Amino acid sequence: LTLDLAQPHWGHAASWDTNGDLVVRVRRPPPLDRRRPLRGLVVAVDPGHPPGGAIGPTGLGEAEVNLAVARRLARMLEHADARAILTRTDDAALGLYERAQIAEAAGAHLFVSLHQNAFPDGVEPFAHSGTSTFYFHPHAEALARALQAELIREFRLPDLGVGRTSLAVLRRLTWMPAALTETMYMMVPHQEVALRDSDVQERIARAHLRALERFLRERDERMSAS
Repeated sequence: LTLDLAQPHWGHAASWDTNGDLVVRVRRPPPLDRRRPLRGLVVAVDPGHPPGGAIGPTGLGEAEVNLAVARRLARMLEHADARAILTRTDDAALGLYERAQIAEAAGAHLFVSLHQNAFPDGVEPFAHSGTSTFYFHPHAEALARALQAELIREFRLPDLGVGRTSLAVLRRLTWMPAALTETMYMMVPHQEVALRDSDVQERIARAHLRALERFLRERDERMSAS
Protein backbone atom coordinates (compact mmCIF):
# COMPACT_ATOMS: atom_id res chain seq x y z
CA LEU A 1 0.00 0.00 0.00
CA THR A 2 1.48 3.36 -1.07
CA LEU A 3 0.14 6.63 0.31
CA ASP A 4 0.88 9.98 -1.31
CA LEU A 5 0.80 12.54 1.50
CA ALA A 6 0.24 16.26 1.25
CA GLN A 7 1.96 16.82 4.63
CA PRO A 8 5.02 15.21 6.28
CA HIS A 9 4.74 11.84 8.04
CA TRP A 10 5.62 11.39 11.73
CA GLY A 11 4.19 7.95 12.35
CA HIS A 12 1.43 5.61 11.31
CA ALA A 13 -0.78 2.82 12.60
CA ALA A 14 -2.68 0.07 10.77
CA SER A 15 -5.54 -2.03 12.11
CA TRP A 16 -8.69 -3.85 11.08
CA ASP A 17 -12.07 -2.39 12.02
CA THR A 18 -15.15 -4.38 13.02
CA ASN A 19 -16.23 -4.66 9.37
CA GLY A 20 -12.94 -6.25 8.40
CA ASP A 21 -11.68 -3.13 6.61
CA LEU A 22 -8.05 -2.08 6.85
CA VAL A 23 -7.70 1.30 8.59
CA VAL A 24 -4.44 3.25 8.21
CA ARG A 25 -3.90 6.31 10.39
CA VAL A 26 -1.12 8.76 9.56
CA ARG A 27 0.36 10.98 12.27
CA ARG A 28 1.55 14.49 11.46
CA PRO A 29 4.66 16.06 13.04
CA PRO A 30 4.06 17.94 16.29
CA PRO A 31 4.50 21.73 16.31
CA LEU A 32 8.08 22.76 17.05
CA ASP A 33 9.48 25.63 19.10
CA ARG A 34 12.94 26.18 17.58
CA ARG A 35 14.33 27.62 20.82
CA ARG A 36 12.96 24.82 23.00
CA PRO A 37 12.27 21.97 20.57
CA LEU A 38 11.05 19.51 23.21
CA ARG A 39 8.43 21.89 24.59
CA GLY A 40 5.01 20.24 24.76
CA LEU A 41 6.20 16.83 23.54
CA VAL A 42 5.74 13.49 25.27
CA VAL A 43 8.92 11.41 25.32
CA ALA A 44 8.87 7.76 26.36
CA VAL A 45 12.11 6.70 28.04
CA ASP A 46 12.55 2.94 28.30
CA PRO A 47 15.14 1.62 30.78
CA GLY A 48 16.04 -1.69 29.12
CA HIS A 49 15.57 -4.91 31.13
CA PRO A 50 14.63 -6.77 33.32
CA PRO A 51 14.10 -9.58 32.56
CA GLY A 52 17.65 -10.40 31.54
CA GLY A 53 20.32 -7.85 30.86
CA ALA A 54 24.09 -7.83 30.91
CA ILE A 55 26.13 -8.26 34.10
CA GLY A 56 29.49 -6.56 34.60
CA PRO A 57 32.64 -8.26 35.97
CA THR A 58 31.90 -7.12 39.54
CA GLY A 59 28.17 -7.85 39.35
CA LEU A 60 26.74 -4.49 38.27
CA GLY A 61 23.47 -5.14 36.44
CA GLU A 62 22.56 -3.45 33.19
CA ALA A 63 18.96 -2.92 34.33
CA GLU A 64 20.20 -0.92 37.34
CA VAL A 65 22.35 1.35 35.16
CA ASN A 66 19.62 1.86 32.59
CA LEU A 67 17.11 2.93 35.23
CA ALA A 68 19.57 5.38 36.80
CA VAL A 69 20.24 6.99 33.41
CA ALA A 70 16.53 7.02 32.56
CA ARG A 71 15.65 8.88 35.76
CA ARG A 72 18.24 11.52 34.97
CA LEU A 73 17.04 11.86 31.39
CA ALA A 74 13.44 12.19 32.59
CA ARG A 75 14.38 15.10 34.84
CA MET A 76 16.23 16.79 31.98
CA LEU A 77 13.25 16.35 29.69
CA GLU A 78 10.95 17.94 32.25
CA HIS A 79 13.32 20.91 32.53
CA ALA A 80 13.15 21.19 28.74
CA ASP A 81 9.33 21.52 29.01
CA ALA A 82 8.62 17.99 27.76
CA ARG A 83 6.60 15.33 29.51
CA ALA A 84 8.69 12.26 30.27
CA ILE A 85 7.14 8.79 30.51
CA LEU A 86 9.25 6.05 32.09
CA THR A 87 8.19 2.58 30.98
CA ARG A 88 9.38 1.26 34.35
CA THR A 89 10.30 2.94 37.63
CA ASP A 90 11.47 -0.07 39.65
CA ASP A 91 13.19 -3.45 39.24
CA ALA A 92 10.07 -5.39 38.26
CA ALA A 93 10.31 -7.29 34.98
CA LEU A 94 8.44 -5.77 32.05
CA GLY A 95 7.76 -7.34 28.66
CA LEU A 96 8.95 -5.82 25.41
CA TYR A 97 5.47 -5.31 23.99
CA GLU A 98 4.29 -3.85 27.29
CA ARG A 99 6.96 -1.16 26.95
CA ALA A 100 5.66 -0.23 23.52
CA GLN A 101 2.06 -0.25 24.76
CA ILE A 102 2.95 2.19 27.56
CA ALA A 103 4.46 4.60 25.04
CA GLU A 104 1.49 4.33 22.70
CA ALA A 105 -1.07 4.76 25.50
CA ALA A 106 0.71 7.91 26.68
CA GLY A 107 0.58 9.40 23.18
CA ALA A 108 4.37 9.65 23.10
CA HIS A 109 5.93 11.60 20.23
CA LEU A 110 9.35 9.95 20.65
CA PHE A 111 10.66 6.71 22.16
CA VAL A 112 14.19 5.88 23.24
CA SER A 113 15.23 2.59 24.84
CA LEU A 114 18.39 2.77 26.99
CA HIS A 115 20.74 -0.22 27.02
CA GLN A 116 24.33 -1.24 27.73
CA ASN A 117 25.87 -3.98 25.64
CA ALA A 118 27.34 -7.45 26.17
CA PHE A 119 29.19 -10.10 24.17
CA PRO A 120 28.47 -13.76 23.58
CA ASP A 121 31.11 -16.28 24.68
CA GLY A 122 34.33 -16.28 22.70
CA VAL A 123 34.45 -12.58 21.75
CA GLU A 124 37.41 -10.44 22.83
CA PRO A 125 35.72 -7.47 24.60
CA PHE A 126 38.71 -5.11 24.53
CA ALA A 127 38.98 -5.33 20.74
CA HIS A 128 35.32 -5.08 19.80
CA SER A 129 33.54 -2.79 22.28
CA GLY A 130 32.04 0.57 21.37
CA THR A 131 28.78 2.47 20.95
CA SER A 132 25.89 1.49 18.69
CA THR A 133 22.29 2.57 18.03
CA PHE A 134 19.42 0.71 16.39
CA TYR A 135 16.14 1.49 14.67
CA PHE A 136 13.64 -0.57 12.66
CA HIS A 137 11.11 1.62 10.85
CA PRO A 138 12.55 4.02 8.24
CA HIS A 139 11.06 7.14 9.82
CA ALA A 140 13.18 6.47 12.94
CA GLU A 141 16.56 6.35 11.18
CA ALA A 142 17.30 10.06 11.62
CA LEU A 143 16.60 9.78 15.35
CA ALA A 144 18.98 6.84 15.65
CA ARG A 145 21.70 8.73 13.79
CA ALA A 146 21.32 11.77 16.05
CA LEU A 147 21.59 9.58 19.15
CA GLN A 148 24.67 7.81 17.84
CA ALA A 149 26.37 11.09 16.90
CA GLU A 150 25.86 12.65 20.32
CA LEU A 151 26.98 9.55 22.24
CA ILE A 152 30.15 9.31 20.14
CA ARG A 153 30.76 13.01 20.62
CA GLU A 154 30.36 12.66 24.41
CA PHE A 155 32.44 9.55 25.09
CA ARG A 156 34.70 9.06 22.04
CA LEU A 157 34.28 5.30 22.18
CA PRO A 158 34.67 3.27 18.96
CA ASP A 159 31.77 3.98 16.62
CA LEU A 160 30.04 0.66 15.92
CA GLY A 161 27.47 2.46 13.81
CA VAL A 162 23.72 2.71 13.36
CA GLY A 163 21.86 -0.44 12.36
CA ARG A 164 18.39 -1.36 11.18
CA THR A 165 17.48 -4.36 13.33
CA SER A 166 14.23 -6.21 13.98
CA LEU A 167 14.10 -5.73 17.75
CA ALA A 168 10.69 -6.45 19.26
CA VAL A 169 10.21 -3.16 21.09
CA LEU A 170 11.14 -1.13 17.98
CA ARG A 171 9.24 -3.31 15.55
CA ARG A 172 5.99 -2.67 17.41
CA LEU A 173 6.35 1.13 17.43
CA THR A 174 5.13 2.66 14.17
CA TRP A 175 3.26 5.59 15.74
CA MET A 176 6.42 7.53 16.61
CA PRO A 177 10.16 7.56 15.83
CA ALA A 178 11.78 4.97 18.11
CA ALA A 179 15.42 3.99 18.65
CA LEU A 180 17.52 1.88 21.01
CA THR A 181 20.99 2.87 22.23
CA GLU A 182 23.87 0.69 23.46
CA THR A 183 26.18 3.27 25.01
CA MET A 184 28.86 1.10 26.65
CA TYR A 185 29.76 -2.54 27.26
CA MET A 186 29.05 -3.86 30.75
CA MET A 187 31.65 -6.59 30.27
CA VAL A 188 34.61 -4.23 29.79
CA PRO A 189 35.93 -3.58 33.32
CA HIS A 190 36.75 0.12 32.97
CA GLN A 191 33.40 0.76 31.28
CA GLU A 192 31.56 -1.03 34.09
CA VAL A 193 33.44 1.21 36.55
CA ALA A 194 32.36 4.25 34.54
CA LEU A 195 28.74 3.14 34.49
CA ARG A 196 28.71 3.06 38.30
CA ASP A 197 29.68 6.75 38.36
CA SER A 198 26.75 9.16 38.77
CA ASP A 199 28.60 11.77 36.71
CA VAL A 200 28.92 9.34 33.80
CA GLN A 201 25.25 8.44 34.09
CA GLU A 202 24.48 12.16 33.92
CA ARG A 203 26.61 12.52 30.79
CA ILE A 204 24.84 9.62 29.10
CA ALA A 205 21.48 11.22 29.86
CA ARG A 206 22.69 14.63 28.66
CA ALA A 207 23.91 13.16 25.37
CA HIS A 208 20.49 11.59 24.82
CA LEU A 209 18.80 14.92 25.53
CA ARG A 210 21.02 16.74 23.04
CA ALA A 211 20.31 14.06 20.46
CA LEU A 212 16.54 14.41 20.83
CA GLU A 213 16.82 18.18 20.40
CA ARG A 214 19.16 17.74 17.45
CA PHE A 215 16.80 15.33 15.73
CA LEU A 216 13.86 17.71 16.10
CA ARG A 217 15.77 20.75 14.87
CA GLU A 218 17.31 18.95 11.90
CA ARG A 219 13.98 17.48 10.89
CA ASP A 220 12.34 20.89 11.06
CA GLU A 221 15.12 22.35 8.89
CA ARG A 222 14.63 19.63 6.29
CA MET A 223 10.88 20.22 6.25
CA SER A 224 11.36 23.98 5.90
CA ALA A 225 13.79 23.51 3.01
CA SER A 226 11.53 21.14 1.05
